[in-house]
Amino acid sequence: MKKIFTLCVGLFAALALQAQSDFPLKFEDKNGNEIADGSTLIITDWIDDGFGGIMVPSGLAVRNTTGAEVQCGGSLTIQSISNGAFQSCFPENCMQWSKVGDYTTQRGAIAANDLKNMQTEWLPTAEGTCTVVYQLVTYKQNPITKQWAVDKYGPTVTMNFAYGTTGINNAPTSNAQRSTCYDLMGRRVSKPAKGVYIINGRQVVIK
Repeated sequence: MKKIFTLCVGLFAALALQAQSDFPLKFEDKNGNEIADGSTLIITDWIDDGFGGIMVPSGLAVRNTTGAEVQCGGSLTIQSISNGAFQSCFPENCMQWSKVGDYTTQRGAIAANDLKNMQTEWLPTAEGTCTVVYQLVTYKQNPITKQWAVDKYGPTVTMNFAYGTTGINNAPTSNAQRSTCYDLMGRRVSKPAKGVYIINGRQVVIK
């Protein structure tokens, strides 16, 4: 009985991995590097939004890896937000949220083999932090009712935004990150700068 249970668990895990590998979209950074599923981004660079405010952009884009148009969107959870609003203009229309909670973007299309800037950022009004877990979603249309519904859930990234003198040290889970941070050569790092690190056993991109 135990062997059968173990076999079933292994089969479900294999099917889940296969489904993930078949997902048509992937996250990329501004340099075209793929962001692995489950990665955590620590984002501290900010810019003027052109209207007298501050914008902390994620710098993420989404690539359609197939030769066909994909209908997609985002499913996100704002875990914490000190102030301001989190904004996502992916895949088409911009939407903003200012409170902790679960949200979905509107559905839109990405053309075959296209790379689309997510235009996703935190818009702070004061110093603080914002943490958002963002997952890609694809949709399919019912041929009879013509209604759209979720087809598959894809890769996820966690965005830890920080603005002002609070900086990275006050970002969520920062104490754990500092205690177990290594570079890609396996060397312990006490104060990570921009780059790719292994933090708590996971790949993290600090921008």
